[in-house]
Amino acid sequence: MSSAEAEWDERFRRGDHASAEIDPLLALSSNYWPLLPAGRSHGPEPRAEPCALDVASGAGRHAVYLAARGFAVTAVDFSSQALSQVAQRAAAQNTPVETRQADLETAEADLGESLYDLVAVFFFLHRPLFPVLRRAIRPQGLIIYKTYSVDQLRYPGRPRHRIQMLEHNELLREFSDFRVLRYEEEWDGKGTASLIAQKP
Repeated sequence: MSSAEAEWDERFRRGDHASAEIDPLLALSSNYWPLLPAGRSHGPEPRAEPCALDVASGAGRHAVYLAARGFAVTAVDFSSQALSQVAQRAAAQNTPVETRQADLETAEADLGESLYDLVAVFFFLHRPLFPVLRRAIRPQGLIIYKTYSVDQLRYPGRPRHRIQMLEHNELLREFSDFRVLRYEEEWDGKGTASLIAQKP
């Protein structure tokens, strides 16, 4: 086990990321779910339910929320302790969630091609992963992305390094060929940028 993995495991053991409250953007995204390609056949058998990927899932609050609303969900995270908590939370709510441990910051990171109707990323930023995320989304699928922006530098606490924060309009530029359904930058009290967009 690497020192980074051990550090994240310890954070989850301490309950640093134990909130069950979902980000409001994920709840709002349900307004756009009717646009999803779920139910269309992308292989020999038609799919009965839409597929979702929760990237850097942490303890699984968003993964379980999506599973409870009919998605077949995969939660991927670096921390085995986080994924253990995902499994426990999902079992407690009788909402199956597949878990997958992966270091998303390696050059070999791969989330497959056209596998997911919805990809959700909350408060995780590793710019080399952008093309991996784009590839993982099915045509007409959605990306839901929210994390800190450089406006967070106005406030105390993490993160403190600009590389961990989005520049202004960066998500718009990165997903410029997607259909942008909603975009917002927040700077009052904290700095974030968020995007809901549909793959062509």
